[in-house]
Amino acid sequence: MLHFDVAIVGSGPAGERGATRAAFLGKKVAVIEKEAVPGGACANTGTIPSKALRETALALLQSKRRDVHGFILQVAETMTVAALMGRRGLVTAREHQRIRGRFSQYAIETFRGTASFVDPHTLRVSVPDGTSQEIRADVILLATGTRPFHPPHIPIDHSRVYDSDSILMLDRVPRSLAVLGGGVAGSEYTSAFAALGVHVTMADSRDRVMPFLDAELSHELERLWTEFGVEIKHNTRVTKVEPGDRDVLLALSDGSRLVAEKVLVAAGRIGNTDGLDLPNAGIQADERGYLKVNQHFQTSVPHIYAAGDVVGFPGLASTSMEQGRVAMTYACEGTDFRTQLSGEVLPTGIYTIPELSSVGETEESLKAKGIPYVVGKGSFVENARANLIGEAVGWVKLLVSPKDLKVLGIHVIGPNAAELVHMGAAVMALGGTYRYFIEAVFNYPTLGDTYKVAAYDARKKLGALTDGSIPPD
Repeated sequence: MLHFDVAIVGSGPAGERGATRAAFLGKKVAVIEKEAVPGGACANTGTIPSKALRETALALLQSKRRDVHGFILQVAETMTVAALMGRRGLVTAREHQRIRGRFSQYAIETFRGTASFVDPHTLRVSVPDGTSQEIRADVILLATGTRPFHPPHIPIDHSRVYDSDSILMLDRVPRSLAVLGGGVAGSEYTSAFAALGVHVTMADSRDRVMPFLDAELSHELERLWTEFGVEIKHNTRVTKVEPGDRDVLLALSDGSRLVAEKVLVAAGRIGNTDGLDLPNAGIQADERGYLKVNQHFQTSVPHIYAAGDVVGFPGLASTSMEQGRVAMTYACEGTDFRTQLSGEVLPTGIYTIPELSSVGETEESLKAKGIPYVVGKGSFVENARANLIGEAVGWVKLLVSPKDLKVLGIHVIGPNAAELVHMGAAVMALGGTYRYFIEAVFNYPTLGDTYKVAAYDARKKLGALTDGSIPPD
């Protein structure tokens, strides 16, 4: 039996970062991956492939908004979704190469196969040819990720009714698409297909999309969607799905019916834990396959850790990477090395059209905690760079404390939001105040200059609260 200091199940963002961290700390590391290529859903079925489709849709939309005379760009009726994903193959191949290179650099041994527990320290790796091998490890990290949840009453056949993985295998761009679910995946695909000219109808059981976001952010996204022709049915569930020869008929809980050529079921995800034989290790998953962990990402068995999507919210590649690193730092060094994960400066990036990103508190969370704040907003409609690139929509929103002038939260909707939020996150992490954005010199024209407009708006409102005692900047 082979013995390792650390064995990691899964090579997605959490598994990769956990493996390289443990190896950097001098441990002998094994990574077990069931697929033929590394990277998990991030590289192969989710993050990168879906963003490839989005970039094409965004380029099409921008070209229309830039009003370049004599330049026409449109999607051919015979265009396949695979073709629209453009550079997906190149980017994915480079990700595979990068991950394999990192494993080689750190002398991390990889095993192809499906892992399951024999006992708390032993994993059986079943390989595709039917044979198996056992690996023993002092520390085990479960980074098995998730897969789309299939509601039992909806027949997902991957030809007319798709999940968030198989939707990218569409043979062509449909005339109409029904999206069931207003979470991250449902929202991102709603944006991409709407930008491609597809008539999209979303049915969601909640009163707004992605309710974990600042409410104004969710509402603004929905408002902009309506300009694309997206129809949104809130507080509505699908009770029956009947695929036909050409279209799909959906019965809704409000008594109405909906007909669409294709259907995307975006009903959340479930943890990939059912094949791990967890009882043999003395741990168990919840009803959705997720694993409960403490602040060090330890399960109920101290030497078995879990990180990434399999531990639940927020389920982002960025946080998954940090979770894997934090878990293995604690496992290998015994220190609580949490850095950003110990605080609230964790950005969320959502690649809808327009893009969304947030960090820190929302207006709703501040109200619930009874913390006073003022709002400062700067609009991209008045930003020269946003107008030049054809994305003059959305805004930067600052939540500022009138007590110490610190930035409590930042919410961005508009071009490059997921990049722009990092500047604000850095100011927050370093304990800066809103005045940084007023005093800093920004290149012009840039999208970042919108921070300055938002900061001046906040200063005006702070002055009103204190009878003008906030000094002018």
